[in-house]
Amino acid sequence: MIAPAELAQRKAVIAEARTWIGTDFHHRAAVKATWDADGNRLTPGGVDCATLLAQVYEAAGIIAPVPIPSYPPDWFQHREGERYLATVMERGREIAEAEALPGDVVVFKFGHSFSHGAIVMPPGWPAIVHAFFGSRLVQLDHGDGGVLGDRMRRFFTVW
Repeated sequence: MIAPAELAQRKAVIAEARTWIGTDFHHRAAVKATWDADGNRLTPGGVDCATLLAQVYEAAGIIAPVPIPSYPPDWFQHREGERYLATVMERGREIAEAEALPGDVVVFKFGHSFSHGAIVMPPGWPAIVHAFFGSRLVQLDHGDGGVLGDRMRRFFTVW
């Protein structure tokens, strides 16, 4: 059973992640799109998968601000160094796929390294929110299908 404090934190992560849906994908940006009362997008914003995770968990009060050093957008294609994964591992612990709950993180392997992260959403895995370069925006998606379906993946929790 999940403790009430953890449940509240998970709900905060999920709620914050939802507010980013529809924001444009933009390498190293961290600006949420804005919407009017009728649901029309006023500004596109921009975020990539690394800054999305950092922004969501920080806004939910789960982690301190994450300094994300400069990195080339194609790092994963040419390097085997696990820069992205190392940052996730500094703030969370690895769990089995069967243990993943809404609010946890899944990291996918692209190219030579684990370099794409997403947040598990209700009702649970494989529902995810991620900033995906392929669709050019933050979207609610299925982590076990499409271009993500056959990728190696690892799961992490901050709780």
